[in-house]
Amino acid sequence: MKAAKFLVYAAGLFFVLYGVAFALFPVTLSVWVTGGSPSTSSGVIDLRATYGGMSVAVGAILLILGFHGEWISLGLWAIAIVLLAMAATRILGIILDGSPNLVMYIYLAAELLFASLALYLRSHAQDGNAT
Repeated sequence: MKAAKFLVYAAGLFFVLYGVAFALFPVTLSVWVTGGSPSTSSGVIDLRATYGGMSVAVGAILLILGFHGEWISLGLWAIAIVLLAMAATRILGIILDGSPNLVMYIYLAAELLFASLALYLRSHAQDGNAT
């Protein structure tokens, strides 16, 4: 399996698994990721919907794009856009809110790394080398 297709599948699978985990165990994962959890039922419901449902949806979209060879390039764009948006707003949060834990820096590094990899593979997909 070539690198671009592998990245689209791997990102899709990651988002699906991450989303399912947050849908099933939102409070536990929230504490692990952020050091705290929502204090109301509505907060937990929104955590399940956003971290859980939206992550599963993003992952499913990536898996669909990966399944169709002609859509791999779009999958790479989707990975880059999603991860760069996450990184940008994470940086905004670090600046405005301060005091991030180590997980925030790990996530930021991963977002920037995999977005860069997606863009790199996308630029080489035009040559037919990456897809």
